[in-house]
Amino acid sequence: MTILIVLGAITLLVAGFILWPVYQQRNKAVSSSSDDAPDSEIERDLAVYRDQLSEIDRDIDRGVLNVEQASAARIEVQRRILAADQRIKTQTVNDAPNAAVNPSAPKTTSAIAIGLVTVFLLGGIGLYLELGNPGMPDRPIASRVDEINAIRQAETINDDRENVLKRAVSDLSQKLIENPDNLQGWELLGASLMALGRPEEAQTAFLEAVKLSNRDGDYLAMYAESLIRSDNGQINAIARGVLKEAETTQSADPRIQYYLGLADAQDGNIAAAVDRWIALANGAPADAGWLPMVVTRVKDAALAQGIDIEGRLKVAEAPAPMAGPSDEDVRAAQQMTPQERQDMILSMVNGLAERLETEPNNPDGWARLMQAYMVLGKPDEARAAYKQAINVFSDQPELVDRFDTLAKESGIDTN
Repeated sequence: MTILIVLGAITLLVAGFILWPVYQQRNKAVSSSSDDAPDSEIERDLAVYRDQLSEIDRDIDRGVLNVEQASAARIEVQRRILAADQRIKTQTVNDAPNAAVNPSAPKTTSAIAIGLVTVFLLGGIGLYLELGNPGMPDRPIASRVDEINAIRQAETINDDRENVLKRAVSDLSQKLIENPDNLQGWELLGASLMALGRPEEAQTAFLEAVKLSNRDGDYLAMYAESLIRSDNGQINAIARGVLKEAETTQSADPRIQYYLGLADAQDGNIAAAVDRWIALANGAPADAGWLPMVVTRVKDAALAQGIDIEGRLKVAEAPAPMAGPSDEDVRAAQQMTPQERQDMILSMVNGLAERLETEPNNPDGWARLMQAYMVLGKPDEARAAYKQAINVFSDQPELVDRFDTLAKESGIDTN
């Protein structure tokens, strides 16, 4: 209740500051109009002239003035009276327009000012009654420490990520000046620029990758995506041509069919877009990160256009992710010696390998196993994991390509 009284007092004080100058201006205008009335100074002059005429008549009676002198004096006084009368008429004519406007102007200004202040006051009260909550308890800073720290931490992480990407762009740019035939370097430069929200610059990097790869479909898809993002999601003629070319290659990059479907949708052919997206979703790995987005797009488009997709989506459920170390495992690892910690890591890797033997349909698990063996300095085991992975997913070329790329990046011998 105290805060309401304080706010009300402040509001009235502000209203007073607004209305007081208006009130003073109005009084000044009234006072000015009364001081400037034409019958003030001129009327006094006329009274003096009339007294002078009477005095001339008395001087004749007393014999002070003769007839000729009195006539001349009377003519002079009458001339002055006529001049004063003319001044009255002239001032009256000049002040007539202002007299018609000015008396009401202060009143009009005051009315407008008071009306506006009233509207603002009533509007503020109504808005507070609609949105305000005077009963809500205060939220002191101490009770929001966790929330504030979480926001700051998120901002710090984002800033750190951006700084890392900027350094990567700088380093890659320098290396590519020295070695412009580095295909992987152009790809990483384009990806870093895309992550920084600079797709226009990424176009140059991806175009170099397209040329060096002899127009590989994967790099064509990357180049097309940079074109599309530079055009705010619109698929222009150049991007469409690049996607059509990528479609004729052996690339299984999902961006090709997804963006071609989006091009169909932008052309108004929603049914064709839905067909493309359903085919893309049905042929995708169950654990593909982009799969839920495509499925949602299919359902939304079908619902909006009244397209029957009953039984057409055949998307398998993704396998449950492998469990990671618990908090107890982490605390226990902190108390171990380096050798004990190494043995524990090896035990976890071996456990992952055993689970993959019984549940092999987990591409992420095979990728982690390959990398873990290389980190542990076991290249033979990493090579064996690679061979097993491509055998398990031999009917899915996109996953085989993924394992090939990972093996090359990790230094695994694939021969």
